[in-house]
Amino acid sequence: MSADWGPGTVILGRYRLDSLLGRGGMGSVWRAEHLQLRSPVAVKVLDAAIADNAQMHARFMREAQSAALLRSPHVVQILDFGVEAGSAFIAMELLEGESLAARIARLKQLPAEDVIRFLSQVLRAMGKAHDAGIIHRDLKPDNIFICAEEPEFAKVLDFGVAKITSGNLPVGGGTQPGTMIGTPYYMSPEQMRANPVDARSDLWGIAVIAYECLVGRRPFVGDELGELVLAVCTGAVPVPSQHASVPPGFDEWFVKGTQRDRERRFASAREMADELIKLSAVAGSLRSQFTTVRNIAAVASLSSRPGPTPSRAPAAARADHLELTTGQRAATAKSLDDPRPPRGAAVYVLIATAVLIFAGVGAFVASGGASAFKGAVAPHSAAASLTPRAPVSAPSSQGLPAASASAVAAPSGSSSGAY
Repeated sequence: MSADWGPGTVILGRYRLDSLLGRGGMGSVWRAEHLQLRSPVAVKVLDAAIADNAQMHARFMREAQSAALLRSPHVVQILDFGVEAGSAFIAMELLEGESLAARIARLKQLPAEDVIRFLSQVLRAMGKAHDAGIIHRDLKPDNIFICAEEPEFAKVLDFGVAKITSGNLPVGGGTQPGTMIGTPYYMSPEQMRANPVDARSDLWGIAVIAYECLVGRRPFVGDELGELVLAVCTGAVPVPSQHASVPPGFDEWFVKGTQRDRERRFASAREMADELIKLSAVAGSLRSQFTTVRNIAAVASLSSRPGPTPSRAPAAARADHLELTTGQRAATAKSLDDPRPPRGAAVYVLIATAVLIFAGVGAFVASGGASAFKGAVAPHSAAASLTPRAPVSAPSSQGLPAASASAVAAPSGSSSGAY
């Protein structure tokens, strides 16, 4: 393909190039349209300068075959492969969103729960790749794409330097002795030394990416390649929590993922993903908490649900059953840890009775009843009623009944009913 081909170029009568999306080490990526289906696609075109290079052409073919073989929701979907005017091209699904590298550049540090979700998806994809005998060898933020869906999810891109060790694809991807393959900041010690690699080299790269996402900078750096090689192969491994707020347990996860002796790393992508997902239970506490009406209702319905008392599971585990985000589960876990028992019916009856009494008294006062009551009682009667007096008894010699003596003691004009 001629290097001056650009917008408007039609490939094999099927794909029309519209606009340039980006350039990489092997070629350029274009937004294009499938002319028959009228659907948008992305087309990656091998650079004309290396189109005649048999090794580069083989790698380009291997990239298409590797991604097409995996058929994972977290690997970019390959639609077509072909050659036009001597240059190869790959047609793939057009993704909307941004690369993980762009997300890091924009936010500096990513929320822990997002990092865990994205990288566990990447590890899921790499587990399939490793099972198929495919080692990516160039995992980095530029080759992880965050799709703008709801919720967002990650896809792995660019298997251009993948190593095929077994499976249905031709074994290949070997390099000349002393040749490093990959991006130095994310390369494992064995890659730096140009030694044979296996799937655990990809796991090292994912651990480094996780550190960069959470801390906001790379764990191994150097002004020159030699300094970077020394940092990766022999330098001190940084402790993430000493440089940023990270979920409890992430330090241990990162240290295990970056063991220089690969036998001491995670044994597989699945194991690494399982251990990473365990950190998600506490990752939500690093984010601001939000309360919504739906969340309050969900917690209330859970705490008042009839039935036998459940076993005392951890609060975080019980909160996971709610349809909440990770951060919201963390916010509600404390309230679920010791729920108050629901009030009985008798309590509500007493409350209602008290309200009615207070309402009646208020109505009585407002209607002037208090003034009428005050005028009906004589002042001296009121005073008498408040004055304690000893019982009156009449001598039996007077022949007066005890009841009559009590009546005599009462002031005139009053009645026994007033007492």
